[in-house]
Amino acid sequence: MVIPFAKVESVGNNFVLINALDMPEMNWSSLALGMCEHHFGVGSDGLLVISRSSVTDFRFRMYNPDGTEDVCGNGMRCGAVFMFKHGFVARRSMSMEAMSGIINVDVVCEAGMTGARVNMGVPGTRPEDIPLAAGVAETQDLRIEVDGQTFIANCVSVGTPHAVIFADREVFRDRIPPVSARIEAHPLFPERISVTWVQVESPDSLVVRTWERGVGPTLGCGSGACSALVAANLHGLAGTSASVRSPGGVLRVDWPNRGDVFASGPARIVFEGEWPA
Repeated sequence: MVIPFAKVESVGNNFVLINALDMPEMNWSSLALGMCEHHFGVGSDGLLVISRSSVTDFRFRMYNPDGTEDVCGNGMRCGAVFMFKHGFVARRSMSMEAMSGIINVDVVCEAGMTGARVNMGVPGTRPEDIPLAAGVAETQDLRIEVDGQTFIANCVSVGTPHAVIFADREVFRDRIPPVSARIEAHPLFPERISVTWVQVESPDSLVVRTWERGVGPTLGCGSGACSALVAANLHGLAGTSASVRSPGGVLRVDWPNRGDVFASGPARIVFEGEWPA
């Protein structure tokens, strides 16, 4: 038995995608462990699973390389482009059933490039949205102590939580700070957390690098880009729209009227293959 798959990516955030519309349920977490492995598998930042839904155009699931299920903005946009390109959804505006609820995505084709705009919903900034450890009441300007160092984090959840840390670009220009792994697993975050380092270049331009929980450093992150804009806006450092640049490329993030937050950018199918089950 072989499992057909596609390799997809957006701003360097790359995934293995399985079209499971006509497949039986499998142990997707276990499959993610094998397929996402860079040396002995396909190699990716996560496994995307597309299956049937009775309430939306399709069901979307994402599994980190460590097998944990999570929410992924870039993965959602890649999934929508795959469904449109292969004709499974004829409309450019579609909906998917995801871990974080019903998600709406618009596929965009401009100047020969295909991408998508995803509505990530209303950002969460309450302690229970992250969640934080019992008794911790503030999500903004949260002091995190690691190895004698203090980091100031601003916690935002767009289906998956991020600790946004404002810093000079020199801190994360060449590589993401190794302390990110310690922050991810800090006792303040009982379900772990992704860490997004941000330099505000101007009110409409941010530079970011993200360490994703269950993954490690990635070249791009849709939820991280959204969280960065939300945190920067709440601190008066950015407006409600910005270009968010990561090592893998640029996403456009919009937070109109501080309601739903949207991420837009390119997404593509890199190649397709088969995995021996």
